[in-house]
Amino acid sequence: MSMQPHVPSKVKAYSMKHITIILAFLMTLANPGTAIEQRFSDEDCRGVYAGIVSLLGEANKNWEDREQNPIASPDYVKHTNIIKWTVDVAANYTTIYEAFCAKVE
Repeated sequence: MSMQPHVPSKVKAYSMKHITIILAFLMTLANPGTAIEQRFSDEDCRGVYAGIVSLLGEANKNWEDREQNPIASPDYVKHTNIIKWTVDVAANYTTIYEAFCAKVE
């Protein structure tokens, strides 16, 4: 049984390009104090969410591939590094999502 989450086809349409554009937008905000008041559009939030799901799916795929290699083999190390990178980036996008997309109650 695969551990990859089901991703609707509309969500798959968002690419890392969209997420990179959103991240670039965030970096252009001059005053972090005003960033808290900014909210992304629903479409942008869906894009960030889709990126998070995609990155975690890629981490899961590499985890499965890693398990098929002996520890310390070049492929094992390669998959471990990919897992670390994708999880780190997903965590960063999660922070962005929470700051700019999460509903304030």
